[in-house]
Amino acid sequence: MVIRAIIFDFGGTLAEGSIDWDEYHMAILRLLRSEGYDVEMTRLRKAIGASLERLESVRSGGRELRLEEVYSYALSMLGICPDDDMLRAIHDLFRRHFETTFYPCVDDVLRELSARYRLAVLSNTMSDTPRIMLQETGLIGYFDLVVCSSDLGIRKPDPRIFQYVLDKLGVAAGEAVHVGDEVETDIAGATKAGIRAILVKRSEYPAWSGPTIRSIRELPKMLSEID
Repeated sequence: MVIRAIIFDFGGTLAEGSIDWDEYHMAILRLLRSEGYDVEMTRLRKAIGASLERLESVRSGGRELRLEEVYSYALSMLGICPDDDMLRAIHDLFRRHFETTFYPCVDDVLRELSARYRLAVLSNTMSDTPRIMLQETGLIGYFDLVVCSSDLGIRKPDPRIFQYVLDKLGVAAGEAVHVGDEVETDIAGATKAGIRAILVKRSEYPAWSGPTIRSIRELPKMLSEID
């Protein structure tokens, strides 16, 4: 079947990112104190740690929480009932502290592929940072769809999130290719959904006998070989 759509993972595939959690949580502490809450950093870190453990428990079941849900739970442990404005401010702080760097080849590759295929991003994240980063760089113009797991409350490798993307793009599973850097989420999830998968292999991973590239710079050539 002819390929009509390419679905990209975000982190490790199109870009790399990191956050200094200490600086981010210090910014939250300053926000809370500006709102009149006398909170010590030790207590804040303990509450956030417990909330992140809860997040990992939820994720182990294939589900996802929104960042606002994670920090609402943490603040409730401190006796704080945050309103929507405070949670939006905490999310804004996360976006500002999360540093994203797109790989040098991304613009050229996306420009080439968007002329031939429908493109989408599918990212496992509690935030909407991938969508914001694509908007700020103008790269979002290459994509027909951007989906974060927090949008739906489910994560890769759940095949339902892949099917959601297929339905929105209006393509069949056999007409799509998923490109990602995680065997357990990207490759396994795409395969379960009936989508051909290409692994971006940046380090050692569990065995994968399918198509493999070192960066998306090699993707156009790989697609011409399997299409």
